[in-house]
Amino acid sequence: MSAIVGERDRLIMDTVPRFAPANDRVLLLAATAQAFKVAATTLAAPASIDFTAGLVNMQGQVAFSASNASVLTRVGNVATLAYAGMVGDSVTVTATIVVDSLTYTASQTVSKVFDGLTGNSSRVAYSKTGLLSLGSTPATISSQGDASFPPINTWGAGTVWEGSPQAFGAGESLYRSDGIFNPASGTTKWAAPYLNALKVGQLSAISADLGKVTAGDIYSATVHGGTGYPSSAYAWPSNGGSGFHLSESGLLFGNPALGKYMQIDAAGNIYAPGFSIVNGHAVFSGNLDSVKGTFSGELIAAKGSFSGVLDAAKGKFSGELDAVKGTFSGDLSSARVSVGTASAATAFFEPGYPSISLQSSASGVFVETSSLNSAAVFTNLEVLFKHNAPGWPAALRIRSGSVFFSIVCTAVVDDQLSIWYRMNGGNWRWLSGVQERQDGDAPAATVYGLTLNINVGDTVQFGVSGTNADLGAANMGKLYVKQCQAIVIARNF
Repeated sequence: MSAIVGERDRLIMDTVPRFAPANDRVLLLAATAQAFKVAATTLAAPASIDFTAGLVNMQGQVAFSASNASVLTRVGNVATLAYAGMVGDSVTVTATIVVDSLTYTASQTVSKVFDGLTGNSSRVAYSKTGLLSLGSTPATISSQGDASFPPINTWGAGTVWEGSPQAFGAGESLYRSDGIFNPASGTTKWAAPYLNALKVGQLSAISADLGKVTAGDIYSATVHGGTGYPSSAYAWPSNGGSGFHLSESGLLFGNPALGKYMQIDAAGNIYAPGFSIVNGHAVFSGNLDSVKGTFSGELIAAKGSFSGVLDAAKGKFSGELDAVKGTFSGDLSSARVSVGTASAATAFFEPGYPSISLQSSASGVFVETSSLNSAAVFTNLEVLFKHNAPGWPAALRIRSGSVFFSIVCTAVVDDQLSIWYRMNGGNWRWLSGVQERQDGDAPAATVYGLTLNINVGDTVQFGVSGTNADLGAANMGKLYVKQCQAIVIARNF
């Protein structure tokens, strides 16, 4: 550096300094630790924490304070918080100083950190064996300490339990037992062992509870289960139990002795209560209820209720066919339903419905002279046919077009018997009649058939009287009709 010479240098050196020294003031607080680590024995480390106040660009005595009324000891500008003097799990220590009427503060927070309790730990024991399997009792066994194992011969003769898998050869298997060490009790509890590994030439060499098995092609297997099928024999249960059997001989379910079973033999025949399929032919021996479907073969001896559609039915019905509604494209023979005098007693026939006859009887119905209404045996609804219309009972409906009606009536009368009809509630029209010519009552019968052209909404009603066509009688005495029976049949062309 050159010497200061000349007026210029002296002028520069004599001027006011361009940089002022630093004059900022700061209070710092340093802690020797941020937490007390508390062990399970309640001893803490460290035993105490020191807080040192640092003054920058100022001097003086610092004041210390602690939250939660914790106790501090101080030497100069150093405060000490002992673990024993700490109140609560967290304490904030604050240092304060006032210089030139300005207050400067700094703080540090320390906490307690607790160690957790030592938890349980897992252990494993192994033993090789030449036995087919090891036992499962007792379910658990305990040993003392964290380095002990189940005793020799536990769960099987010759077993030696160790912490590492033993080498084993062909025909031997390796079993494993899982244990839990509890440091609180200082014991290890071992669970019953399970198969860990094996060396065999074929699976038939072992017997085990395999749990879930995913396999490919299983050939020539017999599967059976349930109390009624304890063995692999293809036979029905003899002990009153139930279950199943599946083998090359067939499939068995349930128990015939209990009335609930199903058998499918190796030839594909099926046997069940009330139903069988043998050589491709189905046989129903019970009630066939709520049937809906298509029958293309022969339905024999059908008795039951059909609520669905019976298509292509061809066969003979030897029982009762009740409430049938469906389409018949085959031959329906001898289909007749006889009913009493209830409001549902009527007759109808149209494509899609069978023919139904009506039988009704009345005893001791006396007829007043010239009174047709009192001569009627049937009430309006009992023999009232109506065109197929919504809301009208299905059993009372007829179709529009040409409809043939036939009525056969027998009774014991004195002295006339006539049958009548009327349409749409109009005048009664005489069909036919017969006069009993004995002095007193006698049986009589009359029959008639007529074809009517039915339009939409038309009704047809039939009645019986003890008069002739003129509402009179040969012997205008007291007339009566008793033991009357009539059959009315309606058929659409």
